[in-house]
Amino acid sequence: MHSRPHDDDRPLSLRDEVQMPRKLLLMRGLPSCGKSTRAKELVADGGLVFEFDEYFYTQVGTDSKRYDWSRSRLDDAREWNVARICSALDRGDSPIVLDDDNGLGQTTRRCVKHAVQLGYQIEFREPTSPWWREIRELLRDKNTNREALASWANKLTGLSRGTHRVSYESFLRRIERWQDALSTEVIIDRALTAPSQSLRAS
Repeated sequence: MHSRPHDDDRPLSLRDEVQMPRKLLLMRGLPSCGKSTRAKELVADGGLVFEFDEYFYTQVGTDSKRYDWSRSRLDDAREWNVARICSALDRGDSPIVLDDDNGLGQTTRRCVKHAVQLGYQIEFREPTSPWWREIRELLRDKNTNREALASWANKLTGLSRGTHRVSYESFLRRIERWQDALSTEVIIDRALTAPSQSLRAS
């Protein structure tokens, strides 16, 4: 009778499969702060990045380099993204990076629920750009830092003109919705806290 091999005697690929849990990484941050750059760095050694805005590059219009955003196509974009992300989860791909903003959108919630059911670990990642680090500190106390955050919203609006053309008002809304501490449970339950005082008064 052959004895069962010890764990260390197994092929390296099998040991890696046991030791390396499958992960879904959620990008957090505001537009034009380096999320996509950081997402690509996270999969430099393997993995997949899924960006919500990719729909408006590849599935709308005829130029894949042009951002053809349309409010009327948001539901289609959401379903397209959920389908392809869940397919990657079903295949067991890892790490999977979901490049979104605050982690509270419907696409994120549905994909996180599916990932948890499949045993994935959920982890949060943020940009590493110097300006995001500064904004991130301001977001810890939005009411006190209202004027500074409104100023950053104006700067980011300018930075986004060449890419996703996010409006100043949209930046303010995203800042208001920002939750400093976010957990998997909050995403799934959508237990959103009340937004802080509007930055529009600044």
